Amino acid sequence: MTATATTVPAIGQEWPEQGGTFIGSRLVDGAVHHVIIPGGKEFDLADVAFDELKSAVAERGEVNGHFDWRAPEQEEMMLAYINVPHLFDKEDWYWTSKPCGSYNAWAVGFEFGSVDTWRRDNEFRVRPVRSIIA
Repeated sequence: MTATATTVPAIGQEWPEQGGTFIGSRLVDGAVHHVIIPGGKEFDLADVAFDELKSAVAERGEVNGHFDWRAPEQEEMMLAYINVPHLFDKEDWYWTSKPCGSYNAWAVGFEFGSVDTWRRDNEFRVRPVRSIIA
């Protein structure tokens, strides 16, 4: 079954109307948000320092018919690790948009599902995400 704009597909399935692959839902301020990634590793932005996250994603512009891609929150990257780890590079770290103090930020490693803080000047991958409210 192919999902439509109003029909949510199974986790890990394509959702073409929403621009990518549905990786799961999360509750944000009482509202269910469906989280989408544009696809696999070919959509990664590589070698991005934390302080360049927003500009790197913005410079990418339109992807799969949508312009509202953003750097992922920590919870969204953990959702990706739980539900679709095969769509990520297991040998690299992925930034989240969550800072940790003045000099560090949170990143997720897909080999073992590690979540750790790293200095913001490290360069890691970024997989843009978008979400829609159910």
